[in-house]
Amino acid sequence: MARPKLSDERPDWLEPLPDPRDEEILSAAFDVFTEKGFHGATMLEVATRAKASKVTLYRRFENKESLLCSLLAWGCRRNMPEPEDIGQTVENDPTALLTEYATTVLTAMMRPEALALYRIVIAEGDRLPQIGRIFDSFTREPSIAMLKVMSARLVEAKLCVIDNPSEFADDFIGLLRGDFHHKALTGNLRPKRAAIEAHARRAVSRLLKAYAV
Repeated sequence: MARPKLSDERPDWLEPLPDPRDEEILSAAFDVFTEKGFHGATMLEVATRAKASKVTLYRRFENKESLLCSLLAWGCRRNMPEPEDIGQTVENDPTALLTEYATTVLTAMMRPEALALYRIVIAEGDRLPQIGRIFDSFTREPSIAMLKVMSARLVEAKLCVIDNPSEFADDFIGLLRGDFHHKALTGNLRPKRAAIEAHARRAVSRLLKAYAV
């Protein structure tokens, strides 16, 4: 499987940074970290890949750990709807919106760049717990907030009985990941869009059956 790269062209989904030079450096860091691993990578290699001096690199990032944290914060940003906006759109069909949300989340999770960042977090999380907190703050926490809003709408529509919205969110994430995400993480699956959509629909269907009135 080809390694993902960010430096050739920034994906449409990735939020641009105010300073293009920071973006170039973080893109270079992503390439070096995925190729060499965090421990095997050096600041000199990142500077060389970014066509920058070490002085420029250290002026912007204190050390390799801060560079990784900045990369993670940048890479985890998504153009996802805010929880407070959901109430305006779920009134008519909360089931359809939950399915749409599941597809959006799973599509983001299955991107090669997202899988690469996830592997880095798993590899370094024990030694650098702050990267796990950063990862959660941009992925898990917004998703839980969104799902709490959606669970309330499902209850209002008398489609589900949800006594604990946090457990509902946990079940949603577990069903959505499943073996599907595990196979992608281990390099044994590169699903097409249709397969991602089908898995998301199946996960939501099972979740709603589990919480059905």
